[in-house]
Amino acid sequence: IFLNNNNFMQRLPENIGNTRAFYLTLANNKFFGPIPRGLFRAMASLTEVLLLDNLLTGCLPYELGFLKEAVVFDAGNNLLTGPIPFSLGCLKKVEVLNFAGNYLYGMVPEVVCALGNLANLSLSDNYFTTVGPICWNLIKKGVLDVRKNCIVGLPFQRSVWECAHFFARPRYCPYWATFTYIPCWLPHFKFPPLAASESAPSPS
Repeated sequence: IFLNNNNFMQRLPENIGNTRAFYLTLANNKFFGPIPRGLFRAMASLTEVLLLDNLLTGCLPYELGFLKEAVVFDAGNNLLTGPIPFSLGCLKKVEVLNFAGNYLYGMVPEVVCALGNLANLSLSDNYFTTVGPICWNLIKKGVLDVRKNCIVGLPFQRSVWECAHFFARPRYCPYWATFTYIPCWLPHFKFPPLAASESAPSPS
């Protein structure tokens, strides 16, 4: 699916998940608003998702973890915020993940850094504060880019003032508990799997 609406702003279509496709290209448009939570559960066959260079806001839905065929997921240069859902650790085929140039924060999940096929994880120009030993290893290998974040002890990070200014403003993500849901079994991690038949709390 390829959409080009760069002459005007509009929300990401809610009904786009009704179409079976392998490629979703919405890059370089003026789509705004949050990523629909049900989009990727409906389009689990996608192998490539390009959402970069839009005006998308809100937090990443844990349903991204249902993209089990995904090889490329690129949502760089948007206005997304919140943490990275642990569910992305289920994307066993993914090779490229790009969330650079957003307002994401918190820890870089070890379950994501442990993805076996991952060749490029771009998280630069965000506000991440913590990386674990698996992620540190990816930084050393040049797979994980965390430049211009708020990680103490790493070079090329944001200034203390810039990080303090960002975190002084409260940021809210609905369904906070879903960020640790994992819709697959990861035997090397001590997180309970979330069965695919179970979903995160639905909007009331």
